[in-house]
Amino acid sequence: MASILPALTGCGPPASTAGDADAPLSMPTIVRGLGGEPETLDPVLADDNAALALLQELFEGLTTEAADGGLVPGAAESWTISPDSLRWTFVLRPDLHWSNGDPLTSTHFIAGLERARDPASQAPYAELLEPIGQMRAPDARTVVIELARPMPHLATVLALPFAGPLHSPPLAIDGTITNGPYRVLARRPGENIELVRNPRFHAADAVGIERVTYLTLDDLNTELNLYRSGELDVTSEVPNSQLEWLRKNLPGQLRVAPYLSTYAYVPNQRRLADRDSRAALAIAIDRQQITTKVTGAGEIAAFSWVPPGIPGYLPARFDWSDAPAEARSQQAHALWMAAAKRGAVPTQLTLCTDASANHRRTAVALADQWHRTLGIDVPIVEMEWKAYLAMREQPGECDLIRFGWSADFVDPEAFLALFTSGHAQNVAGYSNPVYDALMARAAMAVDASQRAELLASAERILLQDVAVVPIFHRVSKRLVRPGIEGIAPNPLGHLPSRYLHLAESKK
Repeated sequence: MASILPALTGCGPPASTAGDADAPLSMPTIVRGLGGEPETLDPVLADDNAALALLQELFEGLTTEAADGGLVPGAAESWTISPDSLRWTFVLRPDLHWSNGDPLTSTHFIAGLERARDPASQAPYAELLEPIGQMRAPDARTVVIELARPMPHLATVLALPFAGPLHSPPLAIDGTITNGPYRVLARRPGENIELVRNPRFHAADAVGIERVTYLTLDDLNTELNLYRSGELDVTSEVPNSQLEWLRKNLPGQLRVAPYLSTYAYVPNQRRLADRDSRAALAIAIDRQQITTKVTGAGEIAAFSWVPPGIPGYLPARFDWSDAPAEARSQQAHALWMAAAKRGAVPTQLTLCTDASANHRRTAVALADQWHRTLGIDVPIVEMEWKAYLAMREQPGECDLIRFGWSADFVDPEAFLALFTSGHAQNVAGYSNPVYDALMARAAMAVDASQRAELLASAERILLQDVAVVPIFHRVSKRLVRPGIEGIAPNPLGHLPSRYLHLAESKK
């Protein structure tokens, strides 16, 4: 605490009246929680939530996200699609500039996309650009993208940070030179990251908050204490254990909304190779108990990997989803005992998660349920954020890995692509040629309903193999100081600062 608050006082006028959580804001600056230290500020390499949230503030792609999550023009003022859907032509806004004043042209966007596609860059999201064949810049304001196959969600993908422009020659990728609504003014690792409005952003006049300071705390209770003392204006989340108190005492400041996100654990395929043992773990979970007694913010018990709410897609479900709780418990116990007789299960399970009050509560509840139903001990290993991210790359002795996923774009592929063989996000090493073939066929499908059926078939295989153990579909839950306006329900769970403003400064 002592190392954080003095740093805040050097960021300019305070964002609110310290010591009074009900005091409205009066200055065009806010302090937000980020939920952790970003692993990187390189848009091409980022894949953790803290980095992605921050990069959304710093860079803008050809397209971008509206406050409500809808797709709107970004750096491109318009685009057209050829009749065969294989050629997309984007026209940039006139007179675009980087935050340092350099002209921003079509070649910068092509350079950024080429870097993201280059295998040497090791971009986690590179596979999203696989359908791209060729790209060219006929002039400084035109980007032409030729596809090898139709990609109906290309415009949505181009709104992601990794698809943004690249300065040429590349400058230091630290967020100080950007093309988005903000740029980094100061970074204090382990404490905060201070952003200031980019005056050369094409829509700078519509950005109502001049400065945003993100606290890189990963402790939700500390965030809550800072909010209550007036040192924090928007939390990244809130502790589940405090929800009842918050509903009673700060009802107008607690903002809860569903979004496209699934909270899950992934079995380490190298250590839990037996399918029935993984099925027993999935079946043994009392999801209703967890969503009502552990989380309690309105989460939905998850029996699918893809959350509900994606237009035109009906998620597949575990075939035992509708069985009574007692029948599920008996089935799980029988499967586990049979696997134990075959020597296919360990004597104990190691559950690995990043350190957080909310993750800890869920992990303890899961360990208790598995102990009671399956009779197995489940030690919990908590890791600080960077160690957790490294562990996901090399799971080692972890049998079960916490693996939440939020949609980067509104499409089932945003969830299902992760489990294709060799995918950068396939942390548990799942591989099934049938699944891969269905995903490949879906990628080539032109008809939307046929594509949805193929994706649902792939999800069904994923659940049959128990490659992932979904627990609940999440809701966003954050505290927002009175006087901050511009917040809209967002199916992606995002809250870009560019759309926020203070009540007093509303035009």
